[in-house]
Amino acid sequence: MSKHNRDVKFIIYQVLYIFVIVIITMKGADINLEKVLTAEDAVKKTYADSLKKYIDSMLALGLVPKIELDSLRNIADLKNFVAPVIPQMPVTGVLIQPGNVQISQEDYNRLKEKDKEEVKQEIPNNENIVLPTVPLVQFTKNSLKNNGSSDLQVLGDGTLLATIAPGQTGTFQVMGQKTVTYKQGGQSRNVNTRENAKPEVNIQQFKAGSEDASLRELQSIIGFRVTIKDDYPQYKVTISGPVKFEDKGNGVYDIKLFYAGSKSEFEARTANMSAPFRASFNVTVKDEIAGHTVSRSGQYTFGDW
Repeated sequence: MSKHNRDVKFIIYQVLYIFVIVIITMKGADINLEKVLTAEDAVKKTYADSLKKYIDSMLALGLVPKIELDSLRNIADLKNFVAPVIPQMPVTGVLIQPGNVQISQEDYNRLKEKDKEEVKQEIPNNENIVLPTVPLVQFTKNSLKNNGSSDLQVLGDGTLLATIAPGQTGTFQVMGQKTVTYKQGGQSRNVNTRENAKPEVNIQQFKAGSEDASLRELQSIIGFRVTIKDDYPQYKVTISGPVKFEDKGNGVYDIKLFYAGSKSEFEARTANMSAPFRASFNVTVKDEIAGHTVSRSGQYTFGDW
């Protein structure tokens, strides 16, 4: 207990003592407690203890009671004293007046301010939490915007993939994680990831030749067109065989046959072969992150130079 509280208790007990002396004096008795107070008139110990506990409770709450004693009140009335219940938390909003005990305006204002602070602390955090629901895609880079007011964490199978600041968009790599967890402001949400589909490779035939087709003519035109479709282009294209190709962009490649540069070269290459002659090419597309590999092939047919 602080020195201030001890001093207050001392003053209260001194006031009570003086009160008893004044009452005794007013009754005209000599200062002999045995003659003045009989067993019936004496304030029982239980009531005195109750009053003491009441005063201690007030001091424990930081309240300094102001005691006003009515000298005309019969001391016997103290036998009926029942200490009011003191709440565990300070009561605010009205002046406390249990009997003749009051708190000062200064204490009331102080308690009011304290109550405001506690109410302010109890106000729930108005943090804007926006957990995404979008499923991320495996084996590719994903972009995600944080629409909340605090950092958004993205975890894949327990591994931290990214931390995105409020209002920002983050780009990060997802590998083979089956699920991702979004965390923000003490809340979390689990979302399954989507598999990264293999690229689609289509070969369109324009002029593939025939048994009597001219090699020289086939080598002057586009024979095939290769088209690669992938939602997340991160692949490497390899085209092999006796062909030349032109990258048209957006996954489109035009193929031309290039078997021989002259008639003599053609005859040298086909000297031990029988017509019709055939020349094949292969197209291989490999996803450089997921490792998916797709291969397709095409074939030319010709009979002479």
